[in-house]
Amino acid sequence: MSENAGAQPVAAERKKLGIALKRVAAQEDWVTEAYVSEAMNLDRYKEDMDKLTSHRQEFDRPQREVDQCQRQKQDTQKALARLERFCHQVSKGLTSLTFDERQQLLRLVTERITVENGVARIDTVIPPDQDNLRNRYPEPLEGPA
Repeated sequence: MSENAGAQPVAAERKKLGIALKRVAAQEDWVTEAYVSEAMNLDRYKEDMDKLTSHRQEFDRPQREVDQCQRQKQDTQKALARLERFCHQVSKGLTSLTFDERQQLLRLVTERITVENGVARIDTVIPPDQDNLRNRYPEPLEGPA
């Protein structure tokens, strides 16, 4: 599946929410204009604006969630690209490393190993190429410890 295929539903949702927010803004403008032109009294104006504010919040929340999801996806894609570059660089030179150099590499990328109830959890640090990229693997590696 291409990256664009995953972005299409997000873009469609963002567009749908944008249209809904524009409609609410237009309704707010209409209600305000009705009040200013004295076609509506203050109590009705406040009531209508309260309803529209509530509608706006109904659309603002999902829009923020869509935006946050998109940012997280982009961050994940960047992190995976850095990880792939690191893995590629390591795999190119791995066969030429001595046993001691391989141990040194493992020490470089292993931050902490914890064993609980026979389950090992390995926290790793991928050395930065430009940024400080830290990857945590929350899934425990099962097996004899």
